[in-house]
Amino acid sequence: MRHARSLQCQVDPFDRAHAPSNTFRPAHVTTLVACVLALPLAAIGSAQVRAVGSGGCLEGDWIAEARAFVAEETGIPTPEACVRLARKEHLEGLVFPIAIGGSHGEAVAAVYVPATREILVADDLDLGTPLARSYLVHELVHAQQFTSRAHEHVRCPGVLEADAYGTQARYLSTWSLREQAFLLQILGMFQSACGYSY
Repeated sequence: MRHARSLQCQVDPFDRAHAPSNTFRPAHVTTLVACVLALPLAAIGSAQVRAVGSGGCLEGDWIAEARAFVAEETGIPTPEACVRLARKEHLEGLVFPIAIGGSHGEAVAAVYVPATREILVADDLDLGTPLARSYLVHELVHAQQFTSRAHEHVRCPGVLEADAYGTQARYLSTWSLREQAFLLQILGMFQSACGYSY
């Protein structure tokens, strides 16, 4: 049986398939424990970021860079987690059974699965872009939270999301992606408002 507190994910708050471009739909934030997916940027070395190492885990400098960023920003070492690509259908199957109200056309970008210590990333993301890599940063924060058992001591899962979105936003700011960073900070604020209905 899956529990909402043992799965963290991200969804497209812009819902580009069902809304005009740049239309932010905050109501979708409530349907998942974590939510965010924005426009992909231009490709930067896609072939190298998808190299597969032992056990089918992805390897690359981009993973090491994300781990180092999270450790530096949080002051906590990042735990080992196998990063794998997964089909969107698989990610959605993990996420939407626990979502309040089910799927409303959102697209899942990444999921941290504590039971297997895996970070599953949507296989259609261009991991050569800072925006796509920011989802790994977000999920690495969740890996830290579950390793330190922080999820057992918060008033609601949204508190965990605020931390993850904040770190993800700071990562995007280092790449001068200020608009995306700002939207993630707003999502984090919505998530951290436990019990707030919008």
